[in-house]
Amino acid sequence: MPNLKQHVSIGAIVGGGLNLAWQLHKLYDSPESPHGFWEVVNRLDFLELAAFAAIGVLCAALPDMLEPATNPNHRALLHSVCCGGAVTYGAFGTHTEKWRPEDRMTVRTAALSYLSHLALDSGTPKGLPVI
Repeated sequence: MPNLKQHVSIGAIVGGGLNLAWQLHKLYDSPESPHGFWEVVNRLDFLELAAFAAIGVLCAALPDMLEPATNPNHRALLHSVCCGGAVTYGAFGTHTEKWRPEDRMTVRTAALSYLSHLALDSGTPKGLPVI
C-alpha cells in the first residue's frame, strides 16, 4: 500500500516534470530558441518549477488529507474512479480551451498530480471504489 512519502514523491515528480516540459516547450517554440545546454539552463525559471513541484506534492497528498488512511477501507468518494473521471473532465474537457494557456497548465498539473495518487492506490489489493 503506497504511503504518504510515495504519494508526495510522485506528486513532486509529476508537478515539476510537467512544468519543466512546459518551460522547455515555450523556450523552443519562441523565436529566440536557445542553443546549447547552458543557455537552456540559464533561461529556465527554477522558482516556477519548484512552485509546480509543490503543487504536485499538495495535490498528490490531497486524497489522504480529505479521507485519511485510518484503516484499509478508508477509500471513499475522493479515492474513487468517479472522482478521477470528474477531475479528468474538469482539467481536460473542451471547456478548458477557453482558458489562458498558463491557467490550463496549472489546473492540468494539479489534476495529474491528484490522479497520480489514485493511480498508485489502484495498484493495491483494495484498488479503488467505483463511487
